[in-house]
Amino acid sequence: MAQSEHLTTAPVGTVVSRMRMLDAALPERDGIAVFNRVYLTVTEEVERRLDTGRFTDPGAAATLDVRFAERYLAAVDTEAAGRRPPACWRPLFQFRRHPGVRPLQFALAS
Repeated sequence: MAQSEHLTTAPVGTVVSRMRMLDAALPERDGIAVFNRVYLTVTEEVERRLDTGRFTDPGAAATLDVRFAERYLAAVDTEAAGRRPPACWRPLFQFRRHPGVRPLQFALAS
């Protein structure tokens, strides 16, 4: 069986950096920005817990964290390139500026 550390495609810090850059680039009330801030907070906490040995299998925790973050960031890149993101991400992008959708709803989506 392969060790889980070998499955991680990028360090957690790499996805944290990308999410911080995205946070700096988006308007504060944009639905993607709200979602991103919540997701960034969670990912930073995972990184802290990895650094302090709080996971029984840190490789698996890092892999799971990074893979989900990479899927989210790939959807952001896809949408930014003018293409359709995967179906599971479309509502987030379609309603990101809708006046009837509150920032809390984007936060809860994360």
